[in-house]
Amino acid sequence: MNDTTPPLAVLDHAAGPEPDERPEDKRLKGERNRTDTLVWLSRFGWLTSKMLAGLVWPTAAQGQTMARRTLGALADEKLVVARTMANGTTVYVLSAKGARLLTEQTGTPAESGHALALGNPLHRAASNWYLIRAVQQGHRIVTEHEIATERGPCRVLRGKVADGLIVADDGLCTWVEVENAPAKSRAERAKTVSLAAECLGHATMAAVADGLWLARLAVVATNEAALRHMAASFMSAYREGSLRDAQVGDVDVCLLPVSPSLVPGEVHEGNLWWDVFVPALE
Repeated sequence: MNDTTPPLAVLDHAAGPEPDERPEDKRLKGERNRTDTLVWLSRFGWLTSKMLAGLVWPTAAQGQTMARRTLGALADEKLVVARTMANGTTVYVLSAKGARLLTEQTGTPAESGHALALGNPLHRAASNWYLIRAVQQGHRIVTEHEIATERGPCRVLRGKVADGLIVADDGLCTWVEVENAPAKSRAERAKTVSLAAECLGHATMAAVADGLWLARLAVVATNEAALRHMAASFMSAYREGSLRDAQVGDVDVCLLPVSPSLVPGEVHEGNLWWDVFVPALE
């Protein structure tokens, strides 16, 4: 199993099997969903039950119920561990037993999340939700956790560490940059702008890793203030001449608010050039 392309639990809604096959199909689907749950927990580090539902049961009306039921059964078997964030939100990680089982089943090393540093929950949740949306759209991804633990294809590019990657079939990548602090330092914002200036819109694409090239940058903000500050830094660089129209056009923007309980709010997506710069420059 490729560590960047886990099996997706896609239910077959076509004509059902013969009656005598249904019990076996149900059992096989259940086992696949259990394995997918362990795989996604390994890849993301931690997930809420709602996040897991979006990954394993994206179209099911009772997806979150099934996610909670599956997580409960895995917890009873001591394959996953429930951990509580400072705000009381419950997240799930692999146990040592679950990591061993997953390693045996897939051949890909997995690690327990029992002592995993949960970091900045809102920042990580925004990255998780953005990548979950990409999975639901059929894309391959590399999670922030995989990059942070050096299990992804790259660690640093031009001094920046990605908050996630979305990978197309041709190897072209979208670099995910999450903005959570309302007033991130000017120097940190400048690094993101420099990444776009140095790596986007050139005749030769910047290599993220062997067979992977940087094609787009997605700035994902959890609040309007963070997005405005980031857009202002890009506009300043554009007016100074260090960014061209085409490069700004390769930057997507997304407002993805996340509640303290790590639930996403209404998502607004656009393009930095067409939806931010063009209206401002008219």
